[in-house]
Amino acid sequence: MKALDLKSRAEGSMIGLAVGDALGAPVEFGHTSYDIRWEMKNLRHMKENRRGDKGIWTDDTSMALCIADSLLEKDGYDSYDLMEKYKDWMINGYRSYYPMGDGIGIRTQEAIEAYIEDPVIHLNTPKTNSIGNGCIMRLAPIVIANFENTPENILEAAKLSCRETHDSVGAMATTELMAASLYLVLKGEEKPKILEQAIQMVKDPELKDFLDREDHLHNRIFDKTGDTLRDLGGYAIDCFDIAMWGLLNFDNFEYGVLGVIGLGGDTDTNAAVFGQLAGAYYGIEAIPEEWQNDLYLGDEIKERADSLAKMKKFDILRTRFEDDENFKEA
Repeated sequence: MKALDLKSRAEGSMIGLAVGDALGAPVEFGHTSYDIRWEMKNLRHMKENRRGDKGIWTDDTSMALCIADSLLEKDGYDSYDLMEKYKDWMINGYRSYYPMGDGIGIRTQEAIEAYIEDPVIHLNTPKTNSIGNGCIMRLAPIVIANFENTPENILEAAKLSCRETHDSVGAMATTELMAASLYLVLKGEEKPKILEQAIQMVKDPELKDFLDREDHLHNRIFDKTGDTLRDLGGYAIDCFDIAMWGLLNFDNFEYGVLGVIGLGGDTDTNAAVFGQLAGAYYGIEAIPEEWQNDLYLGDEIKERADSLAKMKKFDILRTRFEDDENFKEA
């Protein structure tokens, strides 16, 4: 495969996220993997459906665009600005096709409502138990815009982006694992080395302990049939493994994303996470033009990707977590 520049990989990751989201959304839950595979000939094309115009996406892409907008407007990571954008999305439909936040997860809604009541996460605020895949579905802007920073700083920013809505050890660990994987893909690392190297990049002992306990699950990504990954819910490790399965067992973006959707379960988010990784791996040129042309706000998403890639790295400006060194009052 020819060498790809960061522009191609960044555009591929952001467009890949949105394409996966848009293709997977019509069959998210309520459809078994057998149902989906039977209808795959029709599902491989974006069409107008009960949800609206063809090419529209859900919360995965909306939240990723909120992160992108905040990073670019503030020239760095600002918890409060990001949460304001999430609030505007949930209530007013900012960065959404719909007049309110479409597809919002329970944990994310709870986190935004808690932010409205009190923006600060205090020292005595208990961790959540949520390890939902919302923490990794929106991650691409964090890694793209920070690509020339140190791996430690990249993972720290990714962890903070997770904590905004999913402040649990498991969610933070999976987010760092996904961020490390995407960073390695953007660097041009080959597929067989990504998972092992990404696991080694996670240094926090508590997060490493969680990943060690779940390590046995990763064996399923090497099963070409994908049978052990069918019809799974929104657990973040399941979602990550499905995305890695698609990356490892297919040789191009198109068949990989259709293969991931064909597993059923949380199809839009599984495909969005795959799209981030595979889009970065194969580059924008590998995503079928039909899908790019049909994608809602496709040109704008590509422009955002270009701007993020030009940032190269960013600082943590302020966070809302009292236990964080960059904490500042609202």
